[in-house]
Amino acid sequence: MNGKEVNEMNIFQYQGQEEDHYTNILMCILDYKDQLILPQFIKGLMADYANDFQFSNLSINVRTKYCPQQSKPYEYIFGIAPYKSGVTHSDLEDNSGSIPDAWICGSNFNLLFEFKIRGTLDEGQISAHKRLLNKEDAQVIRLTWDNVMESLANIKTNDFVLQYLLQNFFDLKNKFKSKRRSSGMPKEIISNINRKNELHFIITGSRAHKPYKVEMAFNGITELLRNDLIGITAARRYIAEYVYLNKDSLPITYEGDSTEINDYCVAPGRAEKKNSWNQWRLGAYFKKS
Repeated sequence: MNGKEVNEMNIFQYQGQEEDHYTNILMCILDYKDQLILPQFIKGLMADYANDFQFSNLSINVRTKYCPQQSKPYEYIFGIAPYKSGVTHSDLEDNSGSIPDAWICGSNFNLLFEFKIRGTLDEGQISAHKRLLNKEDAQVIRLTWDNVMESLANIKTNDFVLQYLLQNFFDLKNKFKSKRRSSGMPKEIISNINRKNELHFIITGSRAHKPYKVEMAFNGITELLRNDLIGITAARRYIAEYVYLNKDSLPITYEGDSTEINDYCVAPGRAEKKNSWNQWRLGAYFKKS
């Protein structure tokens, strides 16, 4: 990147809008040491979509309206918000002045990013971004901040500065506000009955005590499975995948996506009576590829 671009994307430079500020921090982390972890991050977000990407001539640009590179064979729009669904818009609404939050480009791909730290995506902005790519049928990949944090959490690096920056970015997620459900349990939860005499998983962690860990418990024996997860959702996704992969050896009645999973959520330092039992279906957190 040239000197001008470096000055425009400085991790210590405050941006006036919250979304711009947090986008700038994330992109600075991804740009560190000639985009050292950027390929891992993109592969974590895109999985098989990125199989044919050529991770050379990488560049990152923030708050730039037009794509900084010429058209490429692979071009995608990323919409990232607490909720995947978008806010509808009127056909008469003018979003032509909409500026993408970030561009990530490589030898044969261009990725446009639109971030929201509250609520949902604005479909008017997404439509305007398609025009920036000159592709009305451009594929839009809608993700949540959980997907972003999971991709970052799975990055392997021995660089202590990067490890420090990533851990601090994980702590920012509390500032990304999702709309709270009006009442009751999350929609994925089907009941909250104590099932300590059956196979169950213990999820331990809280906002103040990270990372989260997952243990498997049965017949009085507890086994640690993971201790590096970023939250309850990530823990349940891991549990669902673990059950699916080990279904033939676990003492459960496997019923595909309808398989019932038991977990016990523990927050260190919290009164035991406030810890919670939960039952949910495997298909709520795990989809076979």
